[in-house]
Amino acid sequence: MPLEFFYSKTTRVRRPNPLGIAVFLLCLLVLGGNSLALDSGTWAVSVEGKPVAQVSDFESLERALYSLKSQYGEIESQPVPWARVNAVRVSGGGAAVSAQELEDRLADALGFAREAVAVRIDGEKRFVFADRSEAREFLNRVLDSYTVEEGAERRFLEDVQLVGTRVRCDEVTGLDEALFLARQDIENVQKHVVREGDTLWDVAAEHRLSAAQLLASNPAVKETSILRIGDELVIARHKPLLTVVTTAQVVKTREIPYRTTVRRDPGLPVGQRKVLEAGAAGLEEVTLRVVRQNGRLVAQERLKARETKPVVNRVEAAGSKIILASRGGGGQLAWPAGGGVISPFGPRGGGFHSGIDIGAGHGAPVVAAGPGVVVRAGWHGGYGKVIDISHGNGVVTRYAHLSSVAKSAGQEVDRAQYIGAVGSTGRSTGPHLHFEVLINGRAQNPLNYL
Repeated sequence: MPLEFFYSKTTRVRRPNPLGIAVFLLCLLVLGGNSLALDSGTWAVSVEGKPVAQVSDFESLERALYSLKSQYGEIESQPVPWARVNAVRVSGGGAAVSAQELEDRLADALGFAREAVAVRIDGEKRFVFADRSEAREFLNRVLDSYTVEEGAERRFLEDVQLVGTRVRCDEVTGLDEALFLARQDIENVQKHVVREGDTLWDVAAEHRLSAAQLLASNPAVKETSILRIGDELVIARHKPLLTVVTTAQVVKTREIPYRTTVRRDPGLPVGQRKVLEAGAAGLEEVTLRVVRQNGRLVAQERLKARETKPVVNRVEAAGSKIILASRGGGGQLAWPAGGGVISPFGPRGGGFHSGIDIGAGHGAPVVAAGPGVVVRAGWHGGYGKVIDISHGNGVVTRYAHLSSVAKSAGQEVDRAQYIGAVGSTGRSTGPHLHFEVLINGRAQNPLNYL
């Protein structure tokens, strides 16, 4: 005979029907009142007429219902409408289930719990979906939302797993809500134990934070606070819940800038330039390996390149002709070292001084008086360490008694370019620069051309 009952939010009520009571009493008289006790026999349990399970004793059903009521009496603070549960004593039939199996089946039948699929991120359950296909749809849509290059390889930086689970029905997450939550940041909190010598700025730099960020996580600490050894500072940083790493090969067209080649032209005066060939930029097709995290570029590697339009370099002629002035002065040579003349050009001590001596300290810089080509660099008799520069049209300048030589024969130099240092090598009584101007091999007074 069916014993019908239902459970409200606070009270269990068992409502036997009149016919069932009459038959139940008759059976008690015939069988001595023991064979139909509620704690004996096999009971078939159903919910709203749909079979759920069979149990070996009635107390198992009562315990299962009480357990369900304690777990699911309210969902989101709203009372759960308890469905009618029927229990009928039967003989024979199917095998009785355990108490836990009965509770699980009743939870499913009453709509309290269900099988679902959880998304675990680094071992922690973050989202619960109705089934595996919806969970995969969620992950694919997160990947899509951060994919910039079409066809990119995609993966999650975190360890992401789909795991079957049993949950309350209200724990299942909707797809749109989950996508919104996936874009939120989580706070990663660590502790830093203050060591000897630590300052706020040291700790912030160690954990790649600004001092302001560190202070914001430690409101009791001020910029003027003295840190004590053993104190703990909170290290809090925000990180995305999911980080999508995309790797793609990208082909781009880039401009190749042209270079300018300068050729010295002894037929042009110094300072003049002439364009011999106009330059034109080229084009190349470059294949790049691009790595992004949540759409932000974090690495780019050049894999290969193919020139699609050749570069045309610009060619210019630069004048190197020095037009030396007469003895009246106004020449175009630069002063080669700092200091004044301490010994002039001309007769000296029964001999002839073929240049001028410029007073400068040992190691002072020496520069080229004009553009040209180095024709001698090294030791040269009484001159000691010397550099000779040819400027074209038979004009040569000489820099003697150097302590060091910075150029070698054959190298081109520009006006005022460093070529060596003042010294006192060769026949010299002290540090100075001996400077000569030679025109077609004959020494001229340098002061007429400086």
